[in-house]
Amino acid sequence: MDQPIATYNLADTWRLNNRVNLRLLENLTAEQLAATVRPRGKDVASQFVHIYHVRIYWLERRSRALAKSLKKIEPGSGTKAALRQALIESGKAIGEMIAEAERTGILKGAKRGPVAFFGYALAHEAHHRGQIILHLKNAKLPIDKMFGYSLWEWQKI
Repeated sequence: MDQPIATYNLADTWRLNNRVNLRLLENLTAEQLAATVRPRGKDVASQFVHIYHVRIYWLERRSRALAKSLKKIEPGSGTKAALRQALIESGKAIGEMIAEAERTGILKGAKRGPVAFFGYALAHEAHHRGQIILHLKNAKLPIDKMFGYSLWEWQKI
């Protein structure tokens, strides 16, 4: 996985971001995925579903062909296996879209260009990872502290 910094591009960094999401998901128990803080609040699995659905939204507006095979997940049916597969497939599609935009310098619908969209996409997903971790802490089902630190060790992921 190690590549010289000069050759690590936006698409590679996107794929790394996706591996962080998958790592977090894989480390969660069924109880953690079902955790809610408020009685009718969204559970942790719903955060992953949201990440996936936003990816579909981005693809449908910027690269419809890459979105074709991705199907929305119905509320309440976000099993760990389904979420994992959804993140893998959508992560690959977004990676392809970013790689193409990086080659051409153009990303449909991205008024500020591919690099700004990329920054937005990473910020969006990191925001939701943070929400998941805080949600679990508030639900008294926190992730392991050392595991939490490992999510920041991108040079090892």
